[in-house]
Amino acid sequence: MTKIGKKEFYVVALMLFAMFFGAGNFILPPKLGMDAGSNFYLAILFFCVTGVALPVLGVAAVAKAGTLKELASRVNVTFAVIFVAVIYITIGPLVAIPRASTMPYEIMILPFVDNEYNVYYLAFYSFIYFALNYYICLNPSTMLDTLGKYLTPILLILIAVFFICTLIYSEVNVSIPNQNYTTHPVATAFVEGYQTMDALAALVFGISVVGALKSLGVTNKHQLSLLTIKAGLFSGIILMIVYFALGYLGYVYGNTFKDASNGAILLSLISDDLFGSFGRFILGFTALLACLTTTIGLIGSSASYFSSVTKISYKNWVIIWVVASFVLSIQGLTQILKVSVPILIAIYPIAIVLIILSLINNLINESKIIYRFSVYTAAFIGILNAIDSSILNINDEKILSYLGIAKYLEMLPFYSSMLGWVIPVIVMFILGYIINAFSKKDDF
Repeated sequence: MTKIGKKEFYVVALMLFAMFFGAGNFILPPKLGMDAGSNFYLAILFFCVTGVALPVLGVAAVAKAGTLKELASRVNVTFAVIFVAVIYITIGPLVAIPRASTMPYEIMILPFVDNEYNVYYLAFYSFIYFALNYYICLNPSTMLDTLGKYLTPILLILIAVFFICTLIYSEVNVSIPNQNYTTHPVATAFVEGYQTMDALAALVFGISVVGALKSLGVTNKHQLSLLTIKAGLFSGIILMIVYFALGYLGYVYGNTFKDASNGAILLSLISDDLFGSFGRFILGFTALLACLTTTIGLIGSSASYFSSVTKISYKNWVIIWVVASFVLSIQGLTQILKVSVPILIAIYPIAIVLIILSLINNLINESKIIYRFSVYTAAFIGILNAIDSSILNINDEKILSYLGIAKYLEMLPFYSSMLGWVIPVIVMFILGYIINAFSKKDDF
């Protein structure tokens, strides 16, 4: 059994952390701190359940299953193809790439732009940003990898400086919790953690960690799983510390900058208060480089995957992703975040159920009955919940209400908290388990 040294382990663990740490991880905790107000400590704890614990478990789930496609195929081969594609599109051009591209603009440039001309400046910035993405994706160099190695430590140092200076110099001005964080802070923070998208990313990144460990000579399956879980735990601890530090900034400045519409604007205002325009520029420029490495990686990996399963070339997929990401990015960060919520409400229950089933796979004997009953239930209710929470309506009436479905869904426990799938999945899991136990053959 090959053993690796502490140095090699920390390199792999930090690589995983760098994969997780993107725009969402940077801008969501400060906004949570502001919105949760006096309920901040409870909120950040449950935000970390979906923002830290689930990604760690996701890495472990993929390590046990082999790949995301193998894991999803336990439900159905067709489902696996669709689900893997949806994951890549979501953590790629649909949400993550436009969000990452827009964040530096809102920190560094937006404060100096007249609102009347914002759309033009954002379009010009986005055009330059994605032109650079296109060029580098087609002409990769070691410079990007080298840059990535230094950017994560710089960002961590900046966050530490912000946190320490806030502790020393800033007056605590906590806001009153908004309605959601007043009525059901636990569920709100839990669902807010969806927007990090790290549990979805973990389903893709897990195989990268396994590959890195194999390149170091680790071949034993049990050891691979154990080291992957340890790497996930290590990166998760760092993520938790970072989330608390960033969330605390929003908590302290919550009432001071209560009109900030998103976390990027809030961070920009905080950096200006602590260090002036120079601090805002340094923060924004560092975030720009970090987001650039993230979006290039996402465009490249998404294009590689889809070129491998279609007849369209890698270059053409890069063009498709760059154009799609550009169009979505010019909508602005606040609008991107609004649109992302229903999408993630639909997808996350499926991912959570798959992760849990993978971790208990030996106990359920990889039963297709259990996988299908549980996953399809999560998908069905998650999608309906997403439609009901979206901006779609007919004559100012939500679609599900118009169709007469909403009144039945609202009877589900936790439905108003976007967690209406939980109890039905548990019930269907138990039903599937009973059917499987009395079936001689799992032939569903």
